[in-house]
Amino acid sequence: MVDLRKNSKTFGQSFSIILSDKNCKSIYIPPGFAHGFQALDKENIVSYCCTEYRYVGNERGLLYNDPSLKIKWPNKKVIMMEKDKFAKKLSELIKDKLI
Repeated sequence: MVDLRKNSKTFGQSFSIILSDKNCKSIYIPPGFAHGFQALDKENIVSYCCTEYRYVGNERGLLYNDPSLKIKWPNKKVIMMEKDKFAKKLSELIKDKLI
């Protein structure tokens, strides 16, 4: 997850965690954070809730490999959804006043 709260001391910083059936962990990602995931097994179940109804027009994409975020993804092989191919770097989202 990446903190996108402009007035936060941790704005633009990322945090990652591995969730698995073995460690039985889960994570709460509060409003104002970007989130993404990488499946590490062939079969995965991802379940999440939102604080408001999902409205596709409000969705923004943050580029998963933006160098400024310094995210170390566990697997170099990436399969993306079509919509994620149009994601932008954090600097572009700021410049375009999307966050």
